[in-house]
Amino acid sequence: MIGLTPDKALPRSDSETGLLPLINVVFLLLAFFLITAQLTQTAPFPVAPPTLDGEPLADQPATVIHVAADGTIAVESQPVILDALGTAIAEHGSANTQPLRLIADARADATRVITLLERLREEGRERVHLTTREP
Repeated sequence: MIGLTPDKALPRSDSETGLLPLINVVFLLLAFFLITAQLTQTAPFPVAPPTLDGEPLADQPATVIHVAADGTIAVESQPVILDALGTAIAEHGSANTQPLRLIADARADATRVITLLERLREEGRERVHLTTREP
């Protein structure tokens, strides 16, 4: 094997030395955006909440329930049927005192949303926040 001794080492040019910090910064930015992109919550199907005038609630950690325009229900992006709703919420570690956030599509059938709210009330879930859009 051929080895270089310190006296025979090739000198680095200034352009190579100045490029290394730039590569480090680009790598850190790439890592930052990859991590933050994974933290954003996406709906399993397109949901357009209705609009409502009023003051927004403070952000609290809550289990998210989506209702699509066709009535499909998902708990934390996992599709569920209405009969398995309580089990799906419990699997996500939501205690009865923890708030639930309901994001229903504005085109969703109101009776489906009301049935969902009644089912949640029967299971002891009283803190349900309906998410709306700003007008």
